[in-house]
Amino acid sequence: MEEIAIQIDAVRKKYHKNTALDGITVQIHENRMIGLIGANGSGKTTLLKICAGLEEKTSGNVLVYGADVTKDIAVCEEVIYSMHDLPVGRQYKIGEILKFYDISYPHFDKVFCKRVLELFGISLKKSCRMLSQGQKSLVHFSCALATRCKVTLLDESFIGIDIEKRKKVYEILLRDFMEHPRTIVLSSHNLSEIEGILSEMLLIHEGKMVFYQEMDSVREMLFRADGNEEEIQRFTEGKETICVRSKEIGSYAVLKGSITGTAAKEAKACGLQVSAVSPEDVSIYLTTTEEGKELEHLWEN
Repeated sequence: MEEIAIQIDAVRKKYHKNTALDGITVQIHENRMIGLIGANGSGKTTLLKICAGLEEKTSGNVLVYGADVTKDIAVCEEVIYSMHDLPVGRQYKIGEILKFYDISYPHFDKVFCKRVLELFGISLKKSCRMLSQGQKSLVHFSCALATRCKVTLLDESFIGIDIEKRKKVYEILLRDFMEHPRTIVLSSHNLSEIEGILSEMLLIHEGKMVFYQEMDSVREMLFRADGNEEEIQRFTEGKETICVRSKEIGSYAVLKGSITGTAAKEAKACGLQVSAVSPEDVSIYLTTTEEGKELEHLWEN
């Protein structure tokens, strides 16, 4: 039986008249690398902060390894929330920030953290105000990873880091996860970049959970069939269709099922071109119902 790291039951969060989270219930597995995916404003940051005990929920319950992180000090020391720009004093030097982490987190690996910062050319003698956005992201990421907390929550942690350094960051993240297994929840706008290191994916939209699935299941969740409008309409009749789109140069449909499933084989037999839908596109198709229609007015006479 799989151990549950984070138990989230009917969690709601309201800010005045706005609902950030609307009854999310999910059991997050232990020792997995989980991608928390959703558009801006979908509730990702709010959910992570509630899990870390940094934000009060309006209703519902959150338990980390069976305990309330806001009341249990031992569990609190095993949870780290980090983002690209934490509110630390601009006058502090990087070395002083490492001392804070060393005091606050019992498993903090100061030597490892220093090595990561050295790899990226960041001096411990630099003050926060001297850092670029990318360097700030690297400092906060390095410190969070070095805590080796059982639950590590990385919230858009790679903003401002250039592509070559991001590749190194992903390698470091995956290697350290393998060396020191724990639950890492990673929210990012670059799903296509990180999907290769993820074990599972949690998709939320407008404060509600869409699904929580293993990455292999996400890759087999949908397929796309391309053809002319008449062929697509005929084939999709009676099928589990997510969307049908008519374009200037052809039409396509996105349907439930894998590219090797029965429906996809039927599509091929009908002469349609069949292709897999990437996890990034799965998240788009399942949360967008009127693709392109909001642009039509730009060319109205």
